[in-house]
Formats: sequence, structure tokens, C-alpha cells
Amino acid sequence: MKLIQCVPNFSEGRRTEVIGALRGAMENASAAKLIDCSCDRDHNRCVITLLGEPEAIRDAVIAGAATAVKLIDLREHKGEHPRIGAVDVVPLTPALNCTMDDCIALSHEIGRELAERFGLPVYFYEQSARSEQRKNLAVVRRGGFETLRESPLVGEREPDVGPQMAHPTAGAVVVGARGPLIAYNVNLNTQDITPAQNIAAKIRQVREEGSGLVGVKALAINLWSRGLTQVSTNITRPECVSIYDVYSFIEKEAEAMEIEIAGSELIGVIREDALIASFCSSINLPLIPTTRILDSWFRIDNL
Repeated sequence: MKLIQCVPNFSEGRRTEVIGALRGAMENASAAKLIDCSCDRDHNRCVITLLGEPEAIRDAVIAGAATAVKLIDLREHKGEHPRIGAVDVVPLTPALNCTMDDCIALSHEIGRELAERFGLPVYFYEQSARSEQRKNLAVVRRGGFETLRESPLVGEREPDVGPQMAHPTAGAVVVGARGPLIAYNVNLNTQDITPAQNIAAKIRQVREEGSGLVGVKALAINLWSRGLTQVSTNITRPECVSIYDVYSFIEKEAEAMEIEIAGSELIGVIREDALIASFCSSINLPLIPTTRILDSWFRIDNL
């Protein structure tokens, strides 16, 4: 059995009835298992994690997209998170008995179907990108929906498949195969966005200089509903950088500005080895194998 992890991001994090409709559509469409749903009012975004065989993942994504195109109007959407589509991004990651090539092939199949069924311009990113400049999601999404809908999508903006105009209410969609990613956010106890912006910029600087935080992407977010700000990160090389590495860096920078940490949050799901790596890093313990985790021996395949 081949299993793929798919994490479709929808531009809706406030209307519970729409979130429920998205979940229901995907759960009813196929045998893919919906294993997590993380939503945020300030981001105005819903991140759903699916696990299933390739065909089941495809059917679930198409069903979710149909609901999103019907119920989400980006002309009325306001949120802190960058986005170009009602179905904003659809990443696919190998989970079990599956290769990156399998995910690339499925991403192209899903992209073509999204374009044909819903008239969505589709951009392929990461490992599915058809050009080097399309690999980076931030580059593809630059300017957001508001910029995308202003004029025909030609030249650098031309989609890989689909029409050369943004869908009037649902925008466009980014689809692609990628490696494991940890979405991890740290909240700051201040309403001033400047410290979060400075810390996010410092993370990017350290990454670009090659002096640490390999593959960590960061941006600053206002959490208006909670009276906080946030350093939102994507850890794209979890084999190199642990959650604790990111947290401790942000904590140190915040302390230098006399700002308290107001908690942190994990979006979506995480691999067990990433949790172990973070734990070991936090207490300066050499990395331990899962065989030294007692619970791992209780699993059926280990009995």
C-alpha cells in the first residue's frame, strides 16, 4: 500500500460552517483519512491533513476544491496569511511505500483536474515545478490574490496549466510534491509587529548566510484577536533543524528586546523522529533511536 500525506490549505479560518463543509466533502469523497484540521481566525486559514492512497487523495482534494470554489470568495476574504487562492496550496509528501516521483505525478494529475473542472490557474511548485523560479512558494504567491486578478496571467505569471486569468472569486492554486515540513509558530506578548518582523528577518538572514537554521522560513503575523504577534515559521529541513532550535533562537532574540514569549503552536501533524530530535536538542542529549522509546514496542508490527 502506498500512502501519501496531503495538506491542502484553504483560505477560511473563521466560518465554522464552511470549515465543516470542507471537512465533510473530503471525508465523504474517498477513503483518505482526515487526520488533522488546524484553523486560525487571524490567519483566516484552514490547514487540513489527509493520509491515503494516491487515488483517494486525489478524490478528496477535488471534493474539497469544489466546496472551496463554491463557498469562499476571496474578494471578501481578509486575513494575515499570504494567499492567492480559495484552495491556496496543495502539498503532497511521501508517507509510506511511496516515492517523490509518485507525489510529483499525482500533483500534476491533481493540477490538471483542478484547472479543467474549476477553471483555476495552476502553478506547480517545489519538486513538481517546471522551472527553477517556481520552486519557491513565496515567489509564486508574491502579491497575493489582489495582484493576481489585476491583469492577464502572462510572462512570469503564466500558469503551468489552466486559464490565463485568475478565477474571479477563487483565484489560483499552487500544487506540488515536497519533503516533510513542520509548521511551527511562536507568539510574542506584544501588539507591536516590529519585534516579530525583526526576528523573522534575522531568521532569514542566518539561513541565507549559511550560519544556521537551514531551510527555516519565517514571517511576522498580527494576532489581532489575541492581542499578540507571531513569528510564523516553516521548518523545511527537519532532519537538520529541530523545533527547539527554532524556539530557542526566537526566545533569545525576544529576550534581547525584553519581550516575553506567549506560547507556541504546531500546525498540522509531525513525525515522531522530529519530536525526539527536539526533545534531545532541548536537554543536550545525543539523538536516541525510536527503539529506546518504550511505546514503540507496543505497536503491532514490533510485537
